[in-house]
Amino acid sequence: MEVAKAWLDYLQQWATYASACVGHPVQTPSCRPFWTLAVLAIFGIGTLLVLAIAWRVVSYRRKLAAVHRAEQERARVDHDAIAASRWGGDKAYSAELGTDEVERRVREAVAQRHAANKPDSPIIVDRK
Repeated sequence: MEVAKAWLDYLQQWATYASACVGHPVQTPSCRPFWTLAVLAIFGIGTLLVLAIAWRVVSYRRKLAAVHRAEQERARVDHDAIAASRWGGDKAYSAELGTDEVERRVREAVAQRHAANKPDSPIIVDRK
């Protein structure tokens, strides 16, 4: 209880000192420590206020950048999904073969058709 009374007395002394200094000019030698502490407190509170605002602005900007990145990622993923599900039937017949390979395959296909479509000859040749 004595500690609380001592603090209350201390605060009352400061309140009396502050009220006396508010009524006197700033240049009064007895009030100079009060005004110095008051100016430092105002600057400290102002600095804390500016830092808090800056912290909120930076936090907001970071969240906004994250939202933009997520939006771009969703747009890219959707574009990739659309491109992956698009019909690619036209690509099935485009092959990059060399001319020699194409000619060989054409000759084989023609030979197979010729052999398959060749009718049996009704003429029987007997070689003796």
